[in-house]
This record gives sequence, C-alpha cells and structure tokens, in this order.
Amino acid sequence: MLLVIDIFSVLISIAGMILVLNPALMLDFIKRFAGNPVLYATAIIVRLVFGLLLVTYAGVSRFPLTVTFIGWIAVIAAVLFAWLGQERFTGLIKWILHTVTPFARAGGAIAILFGAFLLYAFL
Repeated sequence: MLLVIDIFSVLISIAGMILVLNPALMLDFIKRFAGNPVLYATAIIVRLVFGLLLVTYAGVSRFPLTVTFIGWIAVIAAVLFAWLGQERFTGLIKWILHTVTPFARAGGAIAILFGAFLLYAFL
C-alpha cells in the first residue's frame, strides 16, 4: 500500500508540472468535464482512498502527525463533496476555476512541492 501512496504522490507532482508548464491544458480539461458524474465520483473516491491510506500508514512516515492531518483533511473533503451533491460540486468547481485561473502556475508549483513532500515522507 505504500507503493500506492508513492504513486499518488508522483501523480500529484506531475499534475503540478502540467499546471506550471501549460495551465490551459489542465484547466480546459477540468472545465470540459466539470459537470461529468465521473469527475464528481472520482473526486470523492480518490480523496477518500488517499486520505484513508495516509491516516492508516502515517505511523510509518517521517512526519506521522502532519501526514495524519493531511489524510483527515482529504477524508473530510471527500465527505463534504459527497454531501454537496453533483450540482453544487459542479458550481464549486466552476467558481474555483474562475477565481484561481490567474494563479494556476503558482498552484502547480505548490502541487509539485506537496507531491514531493509526500514522496519524501514515505520513502
């Protein structure tokens, strides 16, 4: 299961690299599929699974308290998204895209660092 956490960490960093190098690619993809039920379900499932993995395996990481906290934040986000429902989730995504588009590259840099942190925490 630690390998799954490492893979998630690398994917987070890759998504960050895409945002830094070509933000329109990632943002257009999200805009195109914002109302898609698959994106909604994926947002919930990925956060829930990743969050539970982080909480479960935080004890073997270099930063157990921090990793546990991040894991619970992911689980809470998954529950919140499920509670919102797909229609409000889609509205939230559209609002976020409108608000953060000018800062996409900075967000990508943060994602790269976040993925690298998680990878370091579990290697």
